[in-house]
Order: sequence, then C-alpha cells, then structure tokens
Amino acid sequence: MADKSIYGQQSTFSASDSALHIGIEDLITKYPDWQFPILKRWNSNVFKGQVKSHKYEWTERDLRPVTAKVVDLTVAADATSFVVDTPGVFNVDDVLRKPNGEQVIVTAVAGGVNLTVEAWTGTPETMEAGDTVTRVGVASPQGKDADNMVIVGTEDLYNYTQIFEDVVELSGTQRNSLIHGDENSSELIERKHKELAEMLQTALLVGTRNKDAANKRTTLGGLKYFIDTYAPNNAINFGGSWATDATVIGKFEDAVEAIASHNGGKPTIYMGYKAMRKFRLLDDDLIRTNRSDKARGVGVVDTYLSQLGELDIVLLRERTGVMNDLIFFVDEENVGYKAHRNRAWFTKELADLGDSYRWQVLGEYTAKIATPKVSAYLYNLGL
Repeated sequence: MADKSIYGQQSTFSASDSALHIGIEDLITKYPDWQFPILKRWNSNVFKGQVKSHKYEWTERDLRPVTAKVVDLTVAADATSFVVDTPGVFNVDDVLRKPNGEQVIVTAVAGGVNLTVEAWTGTPETMEAGDTVTRVGVASPQGKDADNMVIVGTEDLYNYTQIFEDVVELSGTQRNSLIHGDENSSELIERKHKELAEMLQTALLVGTRNKDAANKRTTLGGLKYFIDTYAPNNAINFGGSWATDATVIGKFEDAVEAIASHNGGKPTIYMGYKAMRKFRLLDDDLIRTNRSDKARGVGVVDTYLSQLGELDIVLLRERTGVMNDLIFFVDEENVGYKAHRNRAWFTKELADLGDSYRWQVLGEYTAKIATPKVSAYLYNLGL
C-alpha cells in the first residue's frame, strides 16, 4: 500500500531536530545593502575560532608605541639618564628624538622605564616632566649580540553572546484563511527576523557588555562600549554645534589622527540622517556624492577627503535614534560579528498552544572588536 501524505501540523515530540531547526541566516544576504549596512559590511573573518560559549576571549593586537613622556622634573641637557612614564616602549639601540630635535641613542633600559642614553645628533636640550620623547629609529652596531625582546603589555579582551529571540503566532482561523498557509507564515517569519536583525545591528554599535548570572542573561558589548572601555581618548567631543567648516573638519581629523596614531587602517565613517543633512553642506572640495558628475549635490555623500585620503561614508538608516548624536570612524578590518556555534539565525515550529500555530525565530551572536584603539567616534553633535 502506498504511503499516505500527512497534512496539518505534526507533533514536535516525534520530529527530529533537523526538521524543527530551519536555518534562515542567508536572509541577511537577500536584504538590500542599505537596510542593514553593518551586517553586510562586518563579517566573521576577524574571529580565529568558533564561538562555543557565551563568552568569547581574545588578545588585543597592537603595535609597540613610539612615544612616552618624561617623568623627571628636570632633565639636564647633558644628562645620560632619565625616566619615562610607560614601560615597553623603548629598547637598547633605539634612536630617540627630544621635543626640540636633539637625538640620543638608548644604551641601557632598566625596569622598562629607566633609560640610559648617549648624545647622538643635534643641539643638547633640557627636558621637563611631561615632555614627549619619540622613537624615530633603531641603530644597532655591527657584530652585536641580539637584545631581549621588548614586552608590550596587551589587553585580554572578551565579549558575551546575546540571544535575539521572538515568536510568530497565528490562530487556527488566521492560518487557514490564508491561501498559501506556510508561505504566508514564512513572510511573517521574515518580518520578525528583520526586527531582530535591526536590534543586532544596533547592539553592534551601542550594546553594553553585561552578564546576569542568576538569570543566565548576557548582552554583547558594541563598538562604542569597547572604545569607551579600552580607548577612551578615541571618544571625541564634537563641541555641541556645527559652527564652521573648519570646526567640523578639525573634529573629523582629530578622529582620523587618533586612529592613525595606532597605525590603524583607513576608517569608514558611519553617520545617521541628522548628521548627514549637515555634512552634505560641507566644503565642496572635501565631499563627493553618488551623482554621476562627481560633484556636490543632492546625491548621498559617498566619500570624505581626509588627511589619510578618501574615506567611505555609510549612511545608517536606523529607527532607534542612537545615531542622532554619534559619528563612528571604524577600521572595518578589526571588527566583526559571529554566531554561537549552531545558533545562527534559525526558526522552528513550536508545539500547539490551543488553536494556534507558533514559530520561534532566534539567533545568538557576539561581536569582536579586535583592536579598539583603531576606531573612534564623535559625540555631542548638537543636532
């Protein structure tokens, strides 16, 4: 006897996990680029392994700094030693430049901060506490044995995963009134997924890393949280008003400089509607729109000409208003998001609850901000 087809909702108790769990991660790629630009631009390449726990850990990637400040109240012009405020910056044979141009060579380092030096070039100069000394070269003598490696302190960073979940529910009458029942439920699932994806994108920017152990609830820290926590100097006060072009350009270049000082890549600028409306009026020579004539006009601004060259601009069309007072400068090679293993966006049909049909939509994600020091943001825009 031929098998009979079974119609209607089946019990979930006898269904396999694979039948219940339907991946919908690829919906993200089907949405227009303008709808979820961060979810489209960020990826998981920055992650080195799978996310297997609610906590993902990594060590910050950073280059050895090139500057430190003098601690001594006064350093005489002919002094052969002085103390700096940061260990792990200078090493034997480093060529250091004093504030006014004299260069000296480091001959010994004790405790990471106590430097012994000898004069090299330029006019001998005195220094005071707070003066900046800069490493401008290395001059190792011929035939010398190798020195010990300079140990640079790194931050051990981590982030939590966050569960984004909601339910689609139809009464029996609603479902059976639809001509294509499952097809229409799919449309509802897609709409619910869009709502959750919108919340994920917002969390990637302004989420706060936190854990409630008692209730087993965690939230991920977004880009702003990591800058505030590990690179607070990269949060730049805009000053509360869009006064003149020179003022606006100065603040933008402050953000670019903060990134460049840590050898970050060319950042991408994220801004919201209100900031873009002001930004479109900036000096003609500094912005380009998507108009075919490559001139300033009513088109969406594509690039900003900074000291690092042309920077891409991404308009975030978001409903929460979080971008009304923020402009982000993001080194996109150092940011990414990833799903917990086997927890990328999925839907599954739930058991009956009376005369209703229910589908759960869920995804569990975290963000990795590999090096917070190579991103920045402006705040207090005055919009």
